[in-house]
Amino acid sequence: MNNYTGLTERYLLGQKKRSLLVIIGIILSVTLITAIGTIGLSYRDKLIRQATHDFGDYHVSFNGVPGDFVSKIVNQATVESAGTVNRIGYAVISNTSSKEKRENPNAAPYRYLNIKGYDPDAMNKLQVQLDSGRLPQNPNEIILSAESLSYFKSKPTLGEHMTINVGSRVIASTGELKPISGLGDFGWDLDEGFHPQFQRQFTIVGFTKPFNNSSWSSRFIFQAITYVNHQKIDPDQTYFIYLKMKSMDHMKEKTKNIISSLQMNDMDQGSAQQLSRENYIKNMRVEYNNELLELYGKSTHEGVNQSIILAFIAVILIIIGCTSAVIYNAFHISVLERTSQFGMLRCIGATPAQIRHIVVKEAALLSLIGIPIGLFTGTILMKLLFYNISLLTLGFLNDMQMVISLPILAGAGVLGLLTVFLSAIGPARSAAKTSPLEAITSTGVTKVEQVNNIAKSLIIKRIFGIEGQFAIRNIKRNKKRFRITAFSMIISMVLFIVFNGLIGLLTLTTHSGIDYSYSLQYDGSSRRIDDSVYTDLVKLDAVDQAYPFYNHQMTAIIPKNKINPKYYELTKGMYQVDEGQGYRTDNNYLQSYGEHALKMLNAKLVTGTVDKEIMDRENGVILIQKLSMITENGKQLIIDQTQFKVGDYIQIRSNRGRGEAYQNVKVLGIADQGPLTNEYNESAGITYLTTPKVIMNLTGDDTYSRIFILAHSDLSNKPITDYLKSLTQKDAGFNYTNRVAELEQAQNDAITAKIFFYGFVGIIVLIAFLNILNTVSTNLILRTKEFAVLKAIGMTQREVNKMILLEGIFYGVYAAIYGSIIGTGLSFGVHYLLRGMLDIEWSLPWLSVGIAASGAVVTALIATAWPLYRITKSTIVDSLRKEN
Repeated sequence: MNNYTGLTERYLLGQKKRSLLVIIGIILSVTLITAIGTIGLSYRDKLIRQATHDFGDYHVSFNGVPGDFVSKIVNQATVESAGTVNRIGYAVISNTSSKEKRENPNAAPYRYLNIKGYDPDAMNKLQVQLDSGRLPQNPNEIILSAESLSYFKSKPTLGEHMTINVGSRVIASTGELKPISGLGDFGWDLDEGFHPQFQRQFTIVGFTKPFNNSSWSSRFIFQAITYVNHQKIDPDQTYFIYLKMKSMDHMKEKTKNIISSLQMNDMDQGSAQQLSRENYIKNMRVEYNNELLELYGKSTHEGVNQSIILAFIAVILIIIGCTSAVIYNAFHISVLERTSQFGMLRCIGATPAQIRHIVVKEAALLSLIGIPIGLFTGTILMKLLFYNISLLTLGFLNDMQMVISLPILAGAGVLGLLTVFLSAIGPARSAAKTSPLEAITSTGVTKVEQVNNIAKSLIIKRIFGIEGQFAIRNIKRNKKRFRITAFSMIISMVLFIVFNGLIGLLTLTTHSGIDYSYSLQYDGSSRRIDDSVYTDLVKLDAVDQAYPFYNHQMTAIIPKNKINPKYYELTKGMYQVDEGQGYRTDNNYLQSYGEHALKMLNAKLVTGTVDKEIMDRENGVILIQKLSMITENGKQLIIDQTQFKVGDYIQIRSNRGRGEAYQNVKVLGIADQGPLTNEYNESAGITYLTTPKVIMNLTGDDTYSRIFILAHSDLSNKPITDYLKSLTQKDAGFNYTNRVAELEQAQNDAITAKIFFYGFVGIIVLIAFLNILNTVSTNLILRTKEFAVLKAIGMTQREVNKMILLEGIFYGVYAAIYGSIIGTGLSFGVHYLLRGMLDIEWSLPWLSVGIAASGAVVTALIATAWPLYRITKSTIVDSLRKEN
């Protein structure tokens, strides 16, 4: 026995099928770890690039910094790089005509260029997006907003030289300088004038794309950017500084240290905002780019960071536990079924240590084969997934790049190796400890069914026949093998339930945006669009549907027992005025998108029905009471403001004048989102959707000032844009927004998100399926001799087949029960760990459990196909002679 380890190679070569089954288990586990790690890192990389594009490539900004303090901030030891922006001034593009002011009383007196100086770092950190041309490279070059071009007397072109008067905006009635608030500077007053101060000549070198969230005021004030190197800082100017720190750790503490070094006490610290959002600044303001920081787990909200880290660790542990179990099961079954062989070795002199060495060497050889293949297949699977995504060229994921991480590959390999060895130790010790006689007869792993179980066995016999009785006894007489096989099925269910729940959370918080192509609005004094405009629009072949938008702000009495207590604790300031049995609130909106939108609304219902006749007759409304909000500590909530139910009545009245009487509206249905959006409401307000007739009944006003237009995707939109442009030329009160590109992007994002998420689930399902297939098949193939004995003593092939199929069903049912319980518990646990970042109500994953349970049973039955075929084709003598 000096060369006992040589038996390992001979055994593996002699038992190729058994060895192959174990290798497949190792490959599946390593593939799963590699695939999940790769797809996770790639998705995170995409989110980081998207956040950088949308919010900027900086960590913290100082807004409104006096020139004397710029160098003190930029030269801090903790700062890696800094981008600096300063205001150059305003320039008038054109005066607003008397006709336009008459038709649109809210129009600004002028159309302005808001000129700012960016250094190269600022252009990079603020992600200036060009529509055409290039970025400015010297102080005499400028880039203009593409939206501003049509308002110049002569449309500017690339390379053109322009001379403009730069100055300040003043309060017209007093002549005082108009206060400036924030970097955006996109607001205006009707009482304002322009004071030119100096003249500048620029060469136009590029045109910028609109802001991601361009505001309604962009029709009057447009961005213009020139180059400034900021080597010389004017102490009389204020600057905006965008910092990228050397390390993202302890961001708040580092920022506080910078503030302390400036010795300025009147500085306000806020959260990161896009440039188009309104800022309120008290001298200076600090903003953190939390949208980017939280993707690195470095948000200034500690609860968010902790939640992300804990959830990540939990998911990794679940993956490691489940994949380890896959390897353990495959290897354990292989060793367990060879107990008699180890007994023979013990009889001819092998020591327990030598038995252990044989098993460990076998584990090492199988690992050397299975782990590299697993790393390769995991990488190839992801390569195929990303290749298919790139072919689709859709929306959010079309530039998603595959990130191949050496730590992920090394971790998957090491984890697979450790798992194989850990899996081998238990069976090896068990085999080494078993006495030779017990090992040869295999009595150590097989136990005779106890007498007190006969009653249950007879019940199974009555239901499923003698084959069912044999099947249940086969399971019970070798409980260790049964538990290993069932556990393999259970972990597959757990993986599916947990990851499907995680994907459900991601899809719930991922919005696909608006659902219309154009928005036409009238801002004239009448605030009314004539019905003839709507009629003209729907006649256009390019228009699929048009929706007149009726919108009235209403006062409502919200009963105290109908307010969501959790929401009340977060927004007590909303509920301060007692009236009747509840609180009076003014942030309510009675809306209608016309009768045609009711069909779209029907698809958005959570409960209730949409019936125009009932709504008209009973002043019925569809309630939208759910909203998405970010709390002060950075947690995202999707929460119901109120707890109304179908059949409830709500008292509302118009806000137009005092003395209006309250009228009752009846809740006929509840929806989470409006008919023309796939986003949750983000403003604190309850929306009541109804018909135009109900609005007329309640307000006495049947006018609308906005029309949403959905264009045919397969027809040219030129007739629509031509008609909308003609309206703006006839009446300056009209303006419209082109959302065609945004709608297409939103629809593509929705499709690609589904492809990504469900493709990921598909990988989990495939690996789970193969895992169950491998484990159940291994279990049955290794019992070929046992089935041959049953046939030898008189059991027909049909009865053997039925018995094996029933065993598969019993495995599936057992796994379904325990897998559902464990999977649901872990799904709740991961959801609970995410509560610091997402506060979304958890519900039992009935659908996931149902799919996983039925899938386990069906897969167990499919797994019996090959063993059944093998048993059917083999003779009794051949089955008894050969090794498995």
